[in-house]
Amino acid sequence: MMERSSHRRLPKLSNILAFETAAKTGSLAGAAEILCLTPAAVSQQIRQLEEHLGVRLFVRSKSGVELTEPGISYLAFTQEAFETLRVAQQNMAQYHGDQALTLTALPALASRWLMPRLYHWMDRHPEIDLRIQATHGLTDFNTAAADFCLAFGDEHYPLQDKVELFRDEVFPVCSPVLLRGGPVPDSFEGLFDHPMIHVDWGRDGRFLPDWSEWLLAAGITRRPPNPGPAFNLSAMAIDAALAGRGILLGQRSLIREELRQGRLVALSSLALPLNKSYFVVYPRRVLNKAGAPELLAWLQRQAEEESRQEERPSEAGLGGPLVRCG
Repeated sequence: MMERSSHRRLPKLSNILAFETAAKTGSLAGAAEILCLTPAAVSQQIRQLEEHLGVRLFVRSKSGVELTEPGISYLAFTQEAFETLRVAQQNMAQYHGDQALTLTALPALASRWLMPRLYHWMDRHPEIDLRIQATHGLTDFNTAAADFCLAFGDEHYPLQDKVELFRDEVFPVCSPVLLRGGPVPDSFEGLFDHPMIHVDWGRDGRFLPDWSEWLLAAGITRRPPNPGPAFNLSAMAIDAALAGRGILLGQRSLIREELRQGRLVALSSLALPLNKSYFVVYPRRVLNKAGAPELLAWLQRQAEEESRQEERPSEAGLGGPLVRCG
């Protein structure tokens, strides 16, 4: 049985960090990799912490480590303590003039929705150093230098604050090059000889309506003879459509400017909504930083503007009368 420490001396911070990291990864080896230590060193630090506290924090097994009931309780306190330290570190920025905000976002959303709007915010807040990081990966606010994340869905961020921005939709578009200067045909059959461009989002692909879903919703049973190319990035698929390489189910928020300029034309009024919304996700401590509340409010206003946009494909498009699913 462990002997509980009889004095009030705090454990070593390195021991607490080893415990918190092992709890987060569920593995001594995983914690060792993050902390640049050996698994044996991590195990020793956790053992020292357990001896100091007089309780067993982990049950060790071949598959890793599992928290005991005292371990679960202690983890809640350590995470709260580390979060307090992170808030303190952010507050120190005001003393050395570091007024920076970092925002992560999916590449296509960053380049085609966020950036054209963000220049106006930057002009109004020149004192804030704004940093944009485009990534397909999840944002870990505990380890990454990130303040806000524009995420597709919020299920990966249960512990963070979040605001739903908007839910996008897709509808068929193409370059005027495919129409050879003529009007949009009144039947989709006239375009079946052209490739249909596909977007493969991998694990999130089930949340993006594809051609089979759109054709079913449009009541079209004929199978296209030319399936067309597939891309894993929305931006590449949009570029292919702009180059006249086929018909694309384009996301409205990502192609609004191309539609306005006539570089893409809508072929139908039938639009299918994505099965998840876009969110802005952030740890609450971020709102203590200079400019953060203003940036969050601005993002919400931009999303409201996106939702209010009543621009719709022309009734002269394909797919029958004006219909919008969802």
